[in-house]
Amino acid sequence: MKFVRRIAFAVIGIAPLVALATAMPSAHASVLHRHVLSHCTASGDFATCVTGATTGGNPTNIHVHVFTRTPGQHVFVAWDMVCAKGSGAGTRSGSFNGITTVNRRLPQPYLYPNYCIVSADAQLSNPGEGRWIEVQITYWD
Repeated sequence: MKFVRRIAFAVIGIAPLVALATAMPSAHASVLHRHVLSHCTASGDFATCVTGATTGGNPTNIHVHVFTRTPGQHVFVAWDMVCAKGSGAGTRSGSFNGITTVNRRLPQPYLYPNYCIVSADAQLSNPGEGRWIEVQITYWD
């Protein structure tokens, strides 16, 4: 009798885990892939770098990154985005001041758009501070 009770408790204890595992999507379906959309480099006093491109399908987590040879440099960053979803299109844009190394997520006009056209530029704020800048746009899909 004790043996039957132990089996019953084991089945009752495992049942919620089995139900949860079968209800969850497969791990393969939920894996996101990081892509470097575009990048540029520039040098000189007040170096300005401009880059942009079109994402692949269903982009999420679009980021702008700004690197300098010497972290801690002041930069001005501006960005624009146009995303399409179905027959509609939405835009977002903005700018901010930052200190390198910058890693900023850009807000999208739609959740899971079909694609987005993204551009970003950054400019060194202080002349002579390293004199080199790189801007990179990344996204996940």
